[in-house]
Parts: sequence; structure tokens; C-alpha cells
Amino acid sequence: MLSNIKNMDRGIGSCSNTSIHYKKTLVILILLVLLVMISQIPIKVLLAVDYKTGEYLKSWPIKTDDRFEIEYTHSVQLTPVIEIYIIDKENNIILEESYFYSYGAGLPSTTPYDFEITDKGFRIYNINQIMDELVYRTGAERAEHRIKIYKNIYPFLDFSKPRTGVKFTVKRFSILSYLIKEVL
Repeated sequence: MLSNIKNMDRGIGSCSNTSIHYKKTLVILILLVLLVMISQIPIKVLLAVDYKTGEYLKSWPIKTDDRFEIEYTHSVQLTPVIEIYIIDKENNIILEESYFYSYGAGLPSTTPYDFEITDKGFRIYNINQIMDELVYRTGAERAEHRIKIYKNIYPFLDFSKPRTGVKFTVKRFSILSYLIKEVL
């Protein structure tokens, strides 16, 4: 009689511990499969690597038609130079325009492109030149190379050593691969 009362306390629809365990395992398994599938989704990144070794330095998620700027101090004139790039649908990096503040050694005095004087200095625009290899050498002292992307500025010295050739390309990474490289 006492055992019948215990069984009645369980009520209708009660589950055994084994069935609850299987349901939890199934939910965890489904979540893991979804996580693996999501982590394999490809994303486009602007990739910075060591020009000589190909070693990964840094990357930033980027989309078609996004722009980024490389800013540095000219080694002779000691004035700012800004070069603006855009990513096209074929994942090319295209030089759109350039700003510099003074004429001098290593800076253009004539150009086949559109040209104007602005409050930022001299502007050359409508360049639209595909950069087969976009390489900058990290300045050791004065140049202070930096990349501006999505309103954030990243000094080259934060991800590369002085005098390192930094090559920029556009690649596709899985979300998981990107997170491993950038977070861990």
C-alpha cells in the first residue's frame, strides 16, 4: 500500500531520470552542432601579414565598398600623409585618394588624377588604382604608421615590429578562425 502511494506522488507524465538525461544530452548535442555550423560561416577580412615571412599580424572584418585609411608622417617633410582605400566586389584593394600637406621629396608635384587644395592640404582623388601588393614598412621613430578602419585607429607598432614590411590583402576566414586569431 505504501509503495502505491509513492507511485501516485509522481503523478501523470512524470519522467524518469534517464529520459531527462537523454533530453539534456540531445539539447547539448544540437547546440554544439549549431555552434560548429555557425563557426564555419566565412567572413571577409582585411589581413595584415609580415611581407617577408607571411606571418599573420592582424585582421579586421571588412565588407565590399568599405574604406580604410593608412596615415603616416612623411620621413623627409615630416608632415602627415593619408591614403584612402576601398574594397571592391572582387576583393581588390583600390587606392581612391591621397592627402599630403606639403610638396617635397617623395611627394607628387604633378598628377594625372583630379587634384585640389583643401583644409587638409593637397588632395589627389579619383585615382582608382588596384593595388596588386599593398605594403608599408612600419616606421621605427617618426612615421607613426596607423590604419584607420571603422573610425578606429590602430598604430602599426601595436601589431608589427619597427621596420617590418606589412602587406595588406583581403581574404576570407571562417568566423572561428578569425576569433581564434584575434581573441586567443
